[in-house]
Amino acid sequence: MRKILLFLLALLMLACNRTKHNSASDHAYSMLERVAELNAGGDKHGALALADSALRMHPADTTRCWLLSEKAVTLVDMGRMADAVDVAQGAYRLAEKLHDVDAMLNLRGTMGIAYRRLGKTDSALVQYKEGIQMALAEHNAEYEIYLNNCVTVLYSESNRFAEALHYAEKTEKAALAANDTIQRLSARANIGGIYLRQNRHRMALEAMLPCWQEVKSVGYNVLTLKFLSIILKSYSVLGDYQSVAQYMQYADRVMDGMAVNSNGVLGILEVKADLLGKQHRYAEQLALVDSIIASGTHNQAMPLDKMLRMKAQCLENMNRNAEALAFMNRAYAVLDSVKQSDIEKSMSEFTVKYKTLETETALAESKRETAEKANQVLWLVVAVVLLLGVVGIMLYRRRIAAQQALLHEKQSYIDGLESERERIAKDLHDGVCNDILATKLMLATDSIHAEQYLDDVWRNVRQLSHELMPPSFATVTLDAVVRSYVAAINKNGGRDISLKIDTAFDWSSLPQQVAYEIYRIIQESTANAMKYGDHSTIDISLTANDGNLCVCVANGIGTRSADGRHTSDHGIGQQTLQKRADRIGAKLTVSEADMRHRLTLTYRLATI
Repeated sequence: MRKILLFLLALLMLACNRTKHNSASDHAYSMLERVAELNAGGDKHGALALADSALRMHPADTTRCWLLSEKAVTLVDMGRMADAVDVAQGAYRLAEKLHDVDAMLNLRGTMGIAYRRLGKTDSALVQYKEGIQMALAEHNAEYEIYLNNCVTVLYSESNRFAEALHYAEKTEKAALAANDTIQRLSARANIGGIYLRQNRHRMALEAMLPCWQEVKSVGYNVLTLKFLSIILKSYSVLGDYQSVAQYMQYADRVMDGMAVNSNGVLGILEVKADLLGKQHRYAEQLALVDSIIASGTHNQAMPLDKMLRMKAQCLENMNRNAEALAFMNRAYAVLDSVKQSDIEKSMSEFTVKYKTLETETALAESKRETAEKANQVLWLVVAVVLLLGVVGIMLYRRRIAAQQALLHEKQSYIDGLESERERIAKDLHDGVCNDILATKLMLATDSIHAEQYLDDVWRNVRQLSHELMPPSFATVTLDAVVRSYVAAINKNGGRDISLKIDTAFDWSSLPQQVAYEIYRIIQESTANAMKYGDHSTIDISLTANDGNLCVCVANGIGTRSADGRHTSDHGIGQQTLQKRADRIGAKLTVSEADMRHRLTLTYRLATI
């Protein structure tokens, strides 16, 4: 039992330790974010202290790797280049173990900057080359831009200005495309720095000043001091001391609390020392130069030989010529011309290798884009073929539907003709044939009445022939034909028909086909009214107003079908009327009101 209790207690302690470890890791990660903020704000001492504190908490490997990376950046900005290299190398080994590509790329840049400021150009070139190759392989545009900015500075400090300007402008465009404000402004500062080293001070100001307000709004102190250093040096050389004083006030506020040996601060101190010399304040200038030399702060941006030469010039201005000569000799002793030639050789080799790498990458990218475009074209062709197939099927179906509709229309028209023939046959059988039979019987008994019957037969046959004969609308108008038709019916006593025609309308303007179809509709509907309606007057009206021709045939309601509808409202006859209306694009309606059956045709007149 005791062993079991001891085992459970051990498990509980282990769980507590894990909880504490997780809590510590979370806290260390939040501290990492704060370190990055302090670095960006220029509080390097605070960033370094917080990074060391977080590292003592034994955070997770990923957090530890990035804490070391931020610490290396801090040490670079504080001018402690050798320490920065040591920390960055340890962080890089950890990043390799974690396969953290972003961390490795970031550390390549940091080590390259540190080596460059230590004057170890060969080592800096190695870091930049390896980093750029990795960024290109990983398609990491962000770090490719960052490392290209670093290469630009290296070219500029080696006085290879054409190449430096090429990479600076290329980097600025890439950063703009990637929406990377810090790197874009850094590339702009590099362009200004190149012009400054070429003694093209007005061009340097033209490059820097348009971006100054944006730099201030970003609030990244390292970048701000980089801009200010170039602006102040340019105004100082041009003799615009009022502008120097204005920007120097802003620089003093930015430098407040920053490490004296940081690269940005050194650039401002150099301007101050130069300005003191121009103002003949040599004692103050000498004190400032001595303080920089005594701090041990010297790197590629502010090399020892440059500070020694500045001190020698100051001593000469103070008529301390012997001391001036001694410091000038020390300056030349520091400057190693052989090493400078080695640097030139290394830079040339790097340029050739980097351009070759760029070409190979561009070719690979071109092949990839060509393959993608070929694939896109293939899919586009497939899509077009499928689309054409679908369109073809739709057109085929539409064509079949149109043919079926045409066949249906023709069949309906044929059915209408058959119905018309049936009606004519019935009229001949029930009317003319019966009259002829009655006349034949009367000839034997009553010749006087037989002659009268013959006259009736003659009139009926004549009326049928007139109805069957289509009128020629090439020589007559619709109103004249309708008047003749109604007059014939009224004359023969078949039915009392009232006709109303709009005399103000130009009936000759109506197309012949339209006039023909309207006439047949009037003829058919009148025949239906006479056949199925009561014995009241049939009203026919043809009116034109508001751009419409309206034809109306109204009669009293007569016989109805079983469903209560007027007998003429359905059947083949009505279908024939509708087909004729459709053929000329007219609207046909049938209604009943006040014991009257009304057929109305509305045709839209053409407008000029």
